Amino acid sequence: MTETVREHTTTVLVEGLRFPEGPRWHDGRLVFSDQHDAKVRAVTTAGALATVVEVPNRPSGLGWDPAGNLLVVSMDDRRLLRFDGATLTEVADLTSLATWHCNDMVVDAVGRAYVGNFGFDLDGGGDVTTANLVRVDPDGTIAVAVDELRFPNGTVITPDGGR
Repeated sequence: MTETVREHTTTVLVEGLRFPEGPRWHDGRLVFSDQHDAKVRAVTTAGALATVVEVPNRPSGLGWDPAGNLLVVSMDDRRLLRFDGATLTEVADLTSLATWHCNDMVVDAVGRAYVGNFGFDLDGGGDVTTANLVRVDPDGTIAVAVDELRFPNGTVITPDGGR
């Protein structure tokens, strides 16, 4: 069996980011949370960087509701926020179901957001515990979607929307 080796080059589009996380491709740009800089940012394939919105308590997971508004997980205060292009507002307070900092998120086709959390004080050396994956309905109602997960992160919705 002959293997073809192809050369690839890497181009750095942006430098100076603090901790980019949660990338999502949307409207021709890579949108991501720069957690330690407290900003949601976007970059084009040409390298044009823009700040979308500032999130004081560290942004993390990103998604969009059916109306096209940006949904942002606010890590430290465990909230889900909505940015309509002008105003950042609270959709839901997750503190009753998220036992530590919130993290990644995925949004389904009808606008339900599934938000993970650390479950324990990762940075402070807390005892490892399980966490809930919290579902936030479009009206802001929260519920446990799945419990007893170990650090839910990198969640996805299957192409058929069934899982």
